[in-house]
Formats: sequence, structure tokens, C-alpha cells
Amino acid sequence: MKQLICIFVLISLVFSCASINQGLTPGAKIIVSDFDNSIEIIQKPVSAASSLREGWHTLGFRWNNNAPDLIFLTVGIKGIENISGVAFNVDDQIIRAEVASNLTDYDEWSTRQFSMSLNQFKKMAIAQIVKMKVLMIDKYSVSSFGQSKQNAIVSGKFSKFLDKVNFQLLKK
Repeated sequence: MKQLICIFVLISLVFSCASINQGLTPGAKIIVSDFDNSIEIIQKPVSAASSLREGWHTLGFRWNNNAPDLIFLTVGIKGIENISGVAFNVDDQIIRAEVASNLTDYDEWSTRQFSMSLNQFKKMAIAQIVKMKVLMIDKYSVSSFGQSKQNAIVSGKFSKFLDKVNFQLLKK
């Protein structure tokens, strides 16, 4: 009986930590440009790993009404690494994102911009399991997120981001 209670408490802690992490991390924001009144929706990068055994990755996304069929991704990895590509295994379908920036930005995290179609992004948002493969010059690392991997913070960020995007698309 004590083991059952301990298991229940442990499971409760895991799920409450995931909820707290969702609340403490940045959510999607709408920004209107002072220059041309374009609308941009930005989800700042958050953890894209469902366990500590996976690659230490972040993923953020951005949509702009000037390119409504594209999603721009900010892919990050801890440390100084030259990110050369990113691919996603979305419920066993491989999606390779296109490079959208010439260089990797370096700081505590190395980040690079990529793009994919809005339709591909929507598939990724509802997938049970997404494996993200970050390619570097001579190596790669893999992390996972998705509907069945809610302990990856990015898993909880897709729906609110897409709600904002869909609202903007309906306004057209």
C-alpha cells in the first residue's frame, strides 16, 4: 500500500512540475510592426526535450502575415555548435526544415533559423511523437516532444500559437 501511495505522489509531482513549467515559460505574443503594420506572432524558444537523456535542444517559432504560409523556427542547442540543419520525424514522416539564416548565432545557446510550411507545422503540432534531429558539422543530437510527450515544454506551446495564427488568417 505504501508503494502505491509513493507511486501516486511521484506521478502527481511529475505532472504538476510540467504544468508549472508551462506557466513559467514565455507564451506566444503578437507584435504589430511600427514600420508597416505587419503582424508577427512569436513563441520564444523553450525546451524541446522530454527527458534529460536527450539532446539539450530548444525550439521557438514565428509567423508573419507577410508570409502567411510559412513558419520560421528558431532551433537551439546548448553550448557553441555550428548548427547546419534540422529534421523532424513526425509520427514516422520525415520533414526537413529549410535553412532561413546564413549563420548560427552563438551565446550560451547556439541558434539558427529555419522554415517550414504552415501545413507541415500543423502536422507537427498534433503529432503524438516528434523527434527533432539537430545536425551539426560532424555530429547530431536528437530530442523528442509531442502530444504523448507533454513533459517537453514546447509540446504545450503549439496550440496557443496556432490559435493566434488561425485568428489572424480568419481576419483576412
